[in-house]
Amino acid sequence: MSLDAAIVDYSAGLLLRYFRSGASIEGEVPRLDQRRDVEILKGHWALSAPVRDLVSYALAHPHEAQALLTYQQRIDDAVARGRIDARRTWLYRQQSGLPSALVTHEAVRSFNTGPNLLLAWVLREAASYTARLLSWQGSTSPYLPVIEQAQAEMRALQRIDSLREPLRAVSLGERPNAGAIRDAARSRRPLYRLAVDAYRLMQGLERGEVDAMERVARSALLAPLEDWRRFELAVGLSLGEALARATGAPLNLHLLGADSSGPIVTAGRFAVYWQQITRYHRPPPLEPSEATVRDVLRAYGINVGTERPDLIVVDRDLDAVAAVVEVKYIAGDTATVRFREAVDQVVRYGRSYAAHGATGPLLARSLVALSRHAPARIDPAGNAPFSVDFEALRQPHGLDAWAAALVVHP
Repeated sequence: MSLDAAIVDYSAGLLLRYFRSGASIEGEVPRLDQRRDVEILKGHWALSAPVRDLVSYALAHPHEAQALLTYQQRIDDAVARGRIDARRTWLYRQQSGLPSALVTHEAVRSFNTGPNLLLAWVLREAASYTARLLSWQGSTSPYLPVIEQAQAEMRALQRIDSLREPLRAVSLGERPNAGAIRDAARSRRPLYRLAVDAYRLMQGLERGEVDAMERVARSALLAPLEDWRRFELAVGLSLGEALARATGAPLNLHLLGADSSGPIVTAGRFAVYWQQITRYHRPPPLEPSEATVRDVLRAYGINVGTERPDLIVVDRDLDAVAAVVEVKYIAGDTATVRFREAVDQVVRYGRSYAAHGATGPLLARSLVALSRHAPARIDPAGNAPFSVDFEALRQPHGLDAWAAALVVHP
């Protein structure tokens, strides 16, 4: 198994521990907020593989939707356009006084049938949750391109002639009946079987089925992220679990369904922020070389950008940053080069999150996480960040020493 595949498995496992119907695992996993978290999962259902496969197939095969023969009642004068309904004809003539009126049942082909209504319901529900998911994202969210593409595909589906009638007829407040689901599941047309698969996945999420949540976690919560973002997410979730164990407090996941400026995980008094500068950032005094760089850029009308740590752990009781975490996914460089780069960044960030001249304690509580081959500390003296790699991260208590250092600090 490749490193990236292992990170995907690990991250999906952490998410499933949290989402799994609120049941605790080994007494260390907190309860699920059913109302909030199931809505997050259902939002990502709209981007999951079964829904995307259905949408792609419908766009590639716009004429596969099947019209069935149905009957509609007509009233004409001396013209029979279908089977005559003798009883209704007699009643209508008595009521209207028109002796030549005929009530008939005309055979027509309609797309407004059971399997098509199921298909339309799934598509309408996916469009609704895609819009909701978009409203949850910040301007820099890596999910924006995926959501925008999904919305463009939904608009293209609405222009397919055979789907216009059922899309107008379906109501999101009224689910497809058992007959529509049964007929669609028995259909030889892949379009309807894909619709059933997507619909049953939604039902599985609502029932808290582990398999359903895993499909969504793998194909929608994780798949849009780049390799390095997935590793950052894995580290962030691991920090939360370690802090929950150390504090004995519930872990709360705010990932992808909350304010983009807020934490992704909270555990007791600690909150973990992902790719956020936060309000705790204070620009430090510039060193001579930094002042020179600022002046050179100013000559070109360019401002010095503000770098942000990969992850920040905030102690909410103390209203201060407890740790800075830098994450490095090693692709080309060696682990030593990336570790040296990460340490340089942690030291530099520490100047923005600790009082001037007091960065040592913050540095000692900080963490560098590498995807592989993290160096081992050989000198316990001095203020140096903790070091961990993905292999150590996967161990049941790989971050416990780091979490303990945060819990005991004043």
